[in-house]
Amino acid sequence: MDVIGGLRSGQRFLASALTRDLGSLSPEQLAAEAAAVQSLRRQADALNLALLAAADAKNAHRTTGDADMTALVANGAGITRREATKQIKLATRIETAPQVKKALAKPGMSTAKAAIVTGALDDLPSDLTAAQRDQVEFELVEAAQEMTADQLTRKAKRAIETLDVKRADDIENKRLQREEHAQRQLSEFWVGRPDEQTGLVKFGGKTDALTADMLRAVIESKTSPRKRALAEAEKTGVDVTPVEDRRDLTPAEKAGEAFAEIIRHLPTESFGNHGGVNAALVVTIDEQALRGQTDRAGVTEFGTSISAGELRMIACNAGILPAVLDGSSVPLDVGRTKRFHTQKQRIALAQRDQGCAYPGCDRPPGWCESHHATRWTDGGHTNIDNGVLLCGHHHRHVHQTDIPIRFVDRHPEFQIRGTWQHNHRYRPRQRELITA
Repeated sequence: MDVIGGLRSGQRFLASALTRDLGSLSPEQLAAEAAAVQSLRRQADALNLALLAAADAKNAHRTTGDADMTALVANGAGITRREATKQIKLATRIETAPQVKKALAKPGMSTAKAAIVTGALDDLPSDLTAAQRDQVEFELVEAAQEMTADQLTRKAKRAIETLDVKRADDIENKRLQREEHAQRQLSEFWVGRPDEQTGLVKFGGKTDALTADMLRAVIESKTSPRKRALAEAEKTGVDVTPVEDRRDLTPAEKAGEAFAEIIRHLPTESFGNHGGVNAALVVTIDEQALRGQTDRAGVTEFGTSISAGELRMIACNAGILPAVLDGSSVPLDVGRTKRFHTQKQRIALAQRDQGCAYPGCDRPPGWCESHHATRWTDGGHTNIDNGVLLCGHHHRHVHQTDIPIRFVDRHPEFQIRGTWQHNHRYRPRQRELITA
């Protein structure tokens, strides 16, 4: 059977499948078939991009009467010219990235991830050898099959760290300095007039990513799931099952309430001094960068990178809590003397886990709760090496299904369906510290 015949056979199969009563399938069958369709889609995407690259090379649009390849793709796929241009560009890029092309149909891959990887390859310094470029491509392709698209984007921005961590630090720091300068120039804020009917006032604006993370930290300190019940349990020491906040409010409405509460309780006597922010934004900082010995960027708990210069400037500000790597630390292991992890322990867990540690979850630290890998009631200690950050959903899931947890190189792994798995969050490589 030729290619066209095979594709038409596949079309008939899909058309037949769409006519079935999918509601009659069990949850297990639905999950299995959805996974099978995703596999078919990856293969179809790989074939589509290969066809586009070949068609573009031979100016296939001339045989269809379309003005250019963009028009041919846009008309045939029913998409915008902008989206068609992206597809053609990606198809061309993939032809020069053989490892991406080979992996495109594999589980965990997608055209979005392929675009991230090929974009990073385009941005590599021009002085790299072919072997070095192949090494970078290999690591990005391997990571793409395990990481989320957001995590892969963060890794791709430092793609060269596979070869040279210091050079990656320097490139990232210069990029962040340019972005921070531009953000400060473009920041704005506006407040409207009260609505005549409701009395509500609209406001908005734009600010730099660091300031936005500081605001986000304050808001989430008041709106993160199950915060109130956990706070009460820690205060009283009574073992209770936390209950979700069931008020009939959307997340945006809850955030609006929190914002209003924060503004109304700002300590005005602090204006012009430190701003009086009570909720702290945790920023992970390399000790050598903090001392001005290197230009390694820092990162907030929300994943925002900060240039070394900006980092040193704000390290002592109110609302910023540095989590210094390789520096002096406060003793965190309180053993069996306390049931609940302390604030400093939770900060250390957030620095290590960077959010919910459950495989595949991307909830930030502010949405998470500390969990004992070995339950406190079973003799587990309240320390970092027995603590794991989990979002509310996965905290309940781990308790209800009694999922085993172990630590490998001090990072948590979960036994899921017989295999040990961990969250594949991207973590920048640490430069080796040379000590006398």
